[in-house]
Amino acid sequence: MKQLLTIFLCISLLGCNETKKSVIKTDDELSSNIKMLFEKYENNDFEVSQYYIDDVIARINNTDEITGFENLTAGFKAHHDMFDNIELKDLYVHTNYFSNGEIWSNVWSTWTGTGKTSGKEYSNRTHFDYKWENGKIVVVQGYFDESIEKMEIAAYTEAQNQNQE
Repeated sequence: MKQLLTIFLCISLLGCNETKKSVIKTDDELSSNIKMLFEKYENNDFEVSQYYIDDVIARINNTDEITGFENLTAGFKAHHDMFDNIELKDLYVHTNYFSNGEIWSNVWSTWTGTGKTSGKEYSNRTHFDYKWENGKIVVVQGYFDESIEKMEIAAYTEAQNQNQE
């Protein structure tokens, strides 16, 4: 009887000690919020401060770090100063709910746009990570080829120099 009681207690204790698992979701509120933020980006609408902490940290290609919501959105707005017809194609979003309590949304897309100065049509694969805390974005990490922006800035600079001659 003692052995049976010991086995029962061991099973009971192990059953209560389940390990928490990480989960990936695509149809949750945070993934939907990210999709909405990307739609607003396409439409040049940056009235989205309620989704970010004021001092959000943004990292671009692990080299540039931008701090603050206003600075982050200034960069997004600059795209609309340089490009027309901005679209995000093949958009895929999921959110990771990690067992340690961290929450990250991941985004893959193809960014397309037409240079306002060059008239050139551009296409660029992108990946973004968004870290959530208390329902707000605290970190944004973006990975994409920055040469498109550099080419359009160079075209703009050249056009300005020609206008001054």
